[in-house]
Amino acid sequence: MFSLARSSRTLITRSLATPSALPRFRAYSSEVPDHMSEGERAIHVKLAEQLEPSRLYVRDTSGGCGSMYTIEIASKKFKGINVVKQHRMVNEILKEEIKGWHGLQLVTKVE
Repeated sequence: MFSLARSSRTLITRSLATPSALPRFRAYSSEVPDHMSEGERAIHVKLAEQLEPSRLYVRDTSGGCGSMYTIEIASKKFKGINVVKQHRMVNEILKEEIKGWHGLQLVTKVE
């Protein structure tokens, strides 16, 4: 695990080397789950449109204020791309949203 400091915000990224070490991903649905907050829903839709994931999980881990998120995403679009570049892809897609966050826990997987 490593963290990238950006002014007052810290982005936390996590990657695991072997497929057997990957955490169990939550189920992905093409429809946005009803229980999601507005922020979670916006992130979910944006990532689903751009990365066409086979599995996607988005959760506000800030207690509801929208300043920290956990994202787990598996996509065929990550094939042949190292983990750092996978994370950069997600960060680029969410760059405007990330500006207002204090942190992001991100797990990516090739699916």
